[in-house]
Amino acid sequence: MLDGIEALMALEKHETVSQAALSLRLTQSAVSKRLQALQIELDMKLVEPDGRRLKLTPEALQFLSKAKPLLLELKNLSINTANKSNHISHFSLALSDSIAGSFGPAVIDKTLKSFKNLKLDIHVHRSLMLLENVTLGKYQLGICTSNDARKDLASYHLVDEPLALLYAENKDKPNRNLPLITIEENSATWKSIGPSIKKEYPQLFANSVIYVESFLAVYQMTKVGLGNGLIPLGLCKELNIKKKHYRKLKVTRPISLVTRKTIAQLDIFNPFYLELKTNINNYFADIEK
Repeated sequence: MLDGIEALMALEKHETVSQAALSLRLTQSAVSKRLQALQIELDMKLVEPDGRRLKLTPEALQFLSKAKPLLLELKNLSINTANKSNHISHFSLALSDSIAGSFGPAVIDKTLKSFKNLKLDIHVHRSLMLLENVTLGKYQLGICTSNDARKDLASYHLVDEPLALLYAENKDKPNRNLPLITIEENSATWKSIGPSIKKEYPQLFANSVIYVESFLAVYQMTKVGLGNGLIPLGLCKELNIKKKHYRKLKVTRPISLVTRKTIAQLDIFNPFYLELKTNINNYFADIEK
């Protein structure tokens, strides 16, 4: 069945048997036989003509949505199992873009120094895409902020990162006549902090609100005086913003390590998680000094 699923995935991507065969380094006949065997085993029609190409049936697409992550996970587990004899682990880890632009690189670098044989391929995405790719098995690990619970994923809390209010033009207090500049409403961060910010600090919304797509844009717009800005505390540290130019708020955004449950069962996972959690918490403890 696994050979048939690989053939079906290749056909979905390339749309012709010839191109699917080329990608798998097989003959067209071999790919066709694998697809036929899978159709018989599943007792469902998997492909249908679409002009000169083939397209997957709705039943095949539904089947692949469930089979893809399992197949990718089996491959990843086999790689890790083969590497156990050399005590080497190799994972792909995705960071949400706001974390990659803040404390993420520093704490990952420090964590890797405690695991000489651990290798990480780093990727950066918006939180929602990150979660989707971890769910599908494209990445084994992800660090992000999100309230979007996924039943196929295990989530491990790392830190509650405080938000900070930046004062317009790097002044020593906010200009209450200016708008608030913050991350856009559809972001994972705003969904996790928005209600709390409005409840705890309604005065921030006394004027208009400018929503933008990145925290760096919030910082740049605040620096020139277009408004008072709302950014994560870690970014204040990375941008070397003086403490007198911002105020740490009570509201925090939860940062978590997400993975598939089978990955979490590997021997390397828990030591890696605990070391990562320690380093992140030490990072934020340094800001308070």
